[in-house]
Amino acid sequence: CFNRFAFLVMSLGLIATFTACSSDNDSDIPVYSLKDVEGNYSGNMLTETAPSVNPQNYSFKEEQPQGATVTAEVKDNQIMIKKLPVDDLIKSIVGEENAGAIIENLGDINYNIPYTPTFDEGKSNILLQLKPEPLEIKYTLPTQVQEDGEEAPQITIKVTIEAEEKGQYTYKDQKLTFVIKATKVEVEGQPFEDFSPTTFSFDMDKK
Repeated sequence: CFNRFAFLVMSLGLIATFTACSSDNDSDIPVYSLKDVEGNYSGNMLTETAPSVNPQNYSFKEEQPQGATVTAEVKDNQIMIKKLPVDDLIKSIVGEENAGAIIENLGDINYNIPYTPTFDEGKSNILLQLKPEPLEIKYTLPTQVQEDGEEAPQITIKVTIEAEEKGQYTYKDQKLTFVIKATKVEVEGQPFEDFSPTTFSFDMDKK
């Protein structure tokens, strides 16, 4: 009886030891969630307007574009860009000389991009299938003489935005990168034929 009791005590001790080891190992395994991409970001947005530079004619000594500082919040399957810099976009639509007056009369442009998240094969990145909607820019025409009670005329620019590739959030450096492209412009419902496609490249770090 004593031997059986001793064997039972030893067995229970071994089970407890294995259970503890198993619990320790489980705690070392990271738990991933598609919501890990959510948070506040800040970084850089680079704007490039087609036609792109011919690589054969490009000199690496030329000054590289610096881009613009941007901030965004990622939440509820949306990338919410605050105060989207659109100066270069406006210049590509109306030209450098005419852009100044329009830019001065623009308010803050906030732009939300819906997305669907998935993991890559190794769960080291979260991939974002972007579903950008048209960007609407409204600005008020400056007028020198205006009758009392008359509102200044307002112009609406509708920009078609596309995303050819998925965005990406990397766990290693907590960085969010994605590219969207303005492919078509309408001014007051009329196509703007002379518009050159404009690409916006985002590179942001999680705060």
